[in-house]
Amino acid sequence: MKGYIAFVKKEFVENLKNYRFLILFAIFAVFGMSSAFLAKFTPEIIAAFGAGLEITEEPVALDAWQQFFKNISGIGFSAFIILFGSCMSSEYSKGTLLLLVTKGLARPSVIMAKYTVAAVSMTVSFWVSFVGAYGYTYYLWPDASLSNVVPSAFFMWMIGFLYLSILILGCVLFKQTFTSILFTGGIVALFSVLSVVKPLSAFNPVVLTSRNVDLISGEISMTEFLIPFIVSMVLSVVFLAAAIRAFNKKQL
Repeated sequence: MKGYIAFVKKEFVENLKNYRFLILFAIFAVFGMSSAFLAKFTPEIIAAFGAGLEITEEPVALDAWQQFFKNISGIGFSAFIILFGSCMSSEYSKGTLLLLVTKGLARPSVIMAKYTVAAVSMTVSFWVSFVGAYGYTYYLWPDASLSNVVPSAFFMWMIGFLYLSILILGCVLFKQTFTSILFTGGIVALFSVLSVVKPLSAFNPVVLTSRNVDLISGEISMTEFLIPFIVSMVLSVVFLAAAIRAFNKKQL
């Protein structure tokens, strides 16, 4: 446990020094807070520069949340994967892991510390982004009454842990940052492809990022998120356990 705590502290300091935390936080915050404004004023911008194109429908609060989930699931999580895609490759290139392990640091502590720091960073960034989106949406549409906004955000936040588990496994298996990111993107893309298969769609974790607006609008119930949520959490544990197992056998 002491080794794990020490490595967590080392990771936090390192991620502060290389601005990884700051960059991720800024990306999430900007796209979270700008979601409501984009939804509100994009029609006016299009009308002004669209050579006579006119938008007839007035934007509503639901449009702001649609923009938020689109931004976070696309740009936000992509930035998260790219920024932390080098979490192991930099250690391999410097040779620090070999030194620490030979001094008695347990290998599982390395993986868990990396996972913990990345998860905390993602969590803080996501919920700050959500609070910003919530505040500005309420400011622009004070009379809007929407249900299940927080649960829909909760489900999207939870799939971030699945993405992180896949990324950590990729970082253990491959020493190159690009290959780790490509591995993660490939697994996520596979989930998206499988989501079109009817028997599997009800179990697919992709539901947690694709049906959020439907949950807010009442088109689907929260029970339809339950099985994908459980599957997502189980897969998170499986990928993380696979990463620990692979790292235990890896030659440093």
